[in-house]
Amino acid sequence: MSDWTKLPPRFLEALTKHNGPIPPPERTLGPQIVEWLSKVAVFGEGDRFGQPVVLEPFQRAIFWKLFELKDDGSRRYRFALISLGKGSGKTPLGGWVATAELAGPVVFDGWNPDGSPKATRRTSPDILVMASSYMQADMILDEVRTTFTEGPLAKHANTFQGVVQLKGSRGKARRIPATVRQADGSKATVLLIDEAHELITERHENAYDVAAAGTAKRSDSLTALFSTAGYDLSTLFGKQVARGLRGDFTDEELFFYMQAEEGLDPTNDEDIAKGITQANPLVESGIANVNRLVSQFKSMPVFRAKRYLWNQWTNTDESWLPVGAWDRCKGETTFDPSLPTWLGVDMAIKRDSAAVVMLQRRLDGKLQASSRIWFPNGELIDQEEVDDYIRSVCATQNVLWIGADEAWWPTLPTLEAEGLPIVRVPQMGRNMVYAYSKTYRVIVDGVLVHDGAPDFSDQIASAVPQSTDGGWRLRKGKQKRRIDSCPALAGAVFVSELEVETEPVIPRSEVF
Repeated sequence: MSDWTKLPPRFLEALTKHNGPIPPPERTLGPQIVEWLSKVAVFGEGDRFGQPVVLEPFQRAIFWKLFELKDDGSRRYRFALISLGKGSGKTPLGGWVATAELAGPVVFDGWNPDGSPKATRRTSPDILVMASSYMQADMILDEVRTTFTEGPLAKHANTFQGVVQLKGSRGKARRIPATVRQADGSKATVLLIDEAHELITERHENAYDVAAAGTAKRSDSLTALFSTAGYDLSTLFGKQVARGLRGDFTDEELFFYMQAEEGLDPTNDEDIAKGITQANPLVESGIANVNRLVSQFKSMPVFRAKRYLWNQWTNTDESWLPVGAWDRCKGETTFDPSLPTWLGVDMAIKRDSAAVVMLQRRLDGKLQASSRIWFPNGELIDQEEVDDYIRSVCATQNVLWIGADEAWWPTLPTLEAEGLPIVRVPQMGRNMVYAYSKTYRVIVDGVLVHDGAPDFSDQIASAVPQSTDGGWRLRKGKQKRRIDSCPALAGAVFVSELEVETEPVIPRSEVF
């Protein structure tokens, strides 16, 4: 296909805005690579697992652009940044690039009589997939692994955990976490970074620098960053995006970035769908279900929905709640000793506050909440006083469970030995990701009623979201104001869903 006028207009504009038009077949290896992939590649995890890959027109256009040639036949782009909304097929795309670079016709081998380029395999390819964790890096490598286990190339490679090794010739694709130790000494022909926005620490940046420097040891190498938007433009990926948006990329760097336009209303279904379409070529092409993605958008905190589905960068200290959501939950609270009640506790010693949130299910189905907070005031928090308060609540209310973060709580085993119904919910555990998501929903959906206490409301308002490999959590903002009622409320909401006899196993599908 060389008539690109039928491509989705927003996609075509983003692909060509910073780097010029899609090249003709005489100046790219894209046609050969696309044809090769259509013969050998198969889909990875999903409904089409193991089926032959059929590239959509916009995906073929990306390959034509990414493998564009200079007049001397060398690779035009040594660096590429590809940023699209979540659900747009970035991971399969990265897997197909890795597969082609490992065993496909990616090296210029002279010109045919008709002026088109010849292509051949690379000698001793070394494909390095890096991410913030092994789990994330495995997503791209799994696409490669599936092609070499389920497709026509199944007899041409050995696959191991973290490595796909060619048979009969030198060449491998492997995945590593972003650490200097793992990256040191590499001589990768291709370095692929998956979800680059998650490389946020100095350690990550040092590992990237080491791995990227290693590609300079190989001819016509490529470094490519795949990611949705992040929340901090001072990070490695953020600085690259800012450089691209300023127009500072060189002629040898590909900048392909799709995002929703500014000014859209995240509470309006029509605007939500418009933003998703602008950031996702699968939706713009009519392939992905925009209504399903609109539902996902509305189920997420706004900051996260904007980042993932509109591919917009958000402020690191943006509120975790929509404007006015907490205030709309203010109402009268009267706790009835006969009704089911749960506690959430976040303990401290001297720097933070300690918070105990009481949560009760009312007869109208609402969850009413209040928070008791202890401040250090220059001294140690009286943890014995906190423990006694918990005992008194258990003695006067129908407390079914107590969700407790065990950190900084040396007397917790004593309360457990006394028979209090304690469930340990560590701040860094997977259950807290689920708990924060559920807490967000009960607030935004108006299920929660709180008493409007100023200290309770201030701590809820002071928390900001932080994305992690496993989902989002809450942390202190730049002002470092105390937020201890937030994890305490989340802990109470979490245990409110427990059966009296047993603790639940939270399905991964419910943790967005």
